[in-house]
Amino acid sequence: MTAEQLRDRLIASAMTLGWTTALVPEFTRPQFRGRSDESSVALPIGAYGLRLGNYPTIVAPVVLGSVEEMQTSLRRLHSQMVIARSYMRAEEVINAHLILCAADPSPDADWRNVVDLAERDETVCRKIIWIPDKAALDASYKEFLTRTFLAAPWREADEQFNAPLDNNQGLAQRILVNRGLSREVADQWVNAVRRMSDDPDALVVELVSARGAAQ
Repeated sequence: MTAEQLRDRLIASAMTLGWTTALVPEFTRPQFRGRSDESSVALPIGAYGLRLGNYPTIVAPVVLGSVEEMQTSLRRLHSQMVIARSYMRAEEVINAHLILCAADPSPDADWRNVVDLAERDETVCRKIIWIPDKAALDASYKEFLTRTFLAAPWREADEQFNAPLDNNQGLAQRILVNRGLSREVADQWVNAVRRMSDDPDALVVELVSARGAAQ
């Protein structure tokens, strides 16, 4: 699995949600916006810049090696994101993400420490790492997606009708009756509120009058 393939999957997922998508090569340039000289720091290789809805994103490969190797990779990725931020709109910087694809991870290795190191470090932006399962690639990607801003849990949820929150019709009347009003007066009060909510003084007179007439 390559970063390019992950890029294409992310674009397809965003389009499924009806989001606008765009390739943004400026995010992976070696120079800051408005400058011609290239950055002197090391930058990641094979990275792609995207806009997925309101989320500016850099997709890149990452090698899951030692902690020291991950720290080196993070420095390069952070440097690229700092450059990318100079091309972003001010209001979208807070949504910037690095989405990383583990390059040829060993299926028998336990990469939890280095993955945890990377994903917990939100110094520059949030980072999420996908470790593809080549034996079940689609299922692996679907599970990964649930950890991203592209998750759409409502698509998997079972619809429930007549749930407690749906049974609100007549709620105000029931509360008023439980507080001691007759059903007739409760209905008059609710109707008065609907008609006279913009005139609180007249509403109070109407409510008192309705209750007095019933006594």
